[in-house]
Amino acid sequence: MFSLVIETDAARLHSARAWVADVFTEWDIDSYVARLALSELLSNVAKHTTCDKAVVRLYKTEAGPVLEVADNSPVLPQFKEFDLTAESGRGLAILQTLTRQVGWKAADGGGKCVYVLL
Repeated sequence: MFSLVIETDAARLHSARAWVADVFTEWDIDSYVARLALSELLSNVAKHTTCDKAVVRLYKTEAGPVLEVADNSPVLPQFKEFDLTAESGRGLAILQTLTRQVGWKAADGGGKCVYVLL
């Protein structure tokens, strides 16, 4: 398992995406969807919580690679149908289309962990 603690501000996102790309290169797997998912999940932490840090984890399962983003906020992800005219609210729906699975679970010590199976 690979793990990274990252500040949730937009300036840190580039280095987090580069880290994901490095891990996926080591695994010899294309990282495009993983980097897109990371951007969406970290953006959601920044936009919908007061958390200044998140923990990103990457690991492989028999079903495929998993990307997790955990934070200390009790605010849960909102899986909903998106409005075609809305300016936001499409990210998780897009991830549901691009990945095998999107979900969340309670994080150890409180908060939540949102994950995607790639």
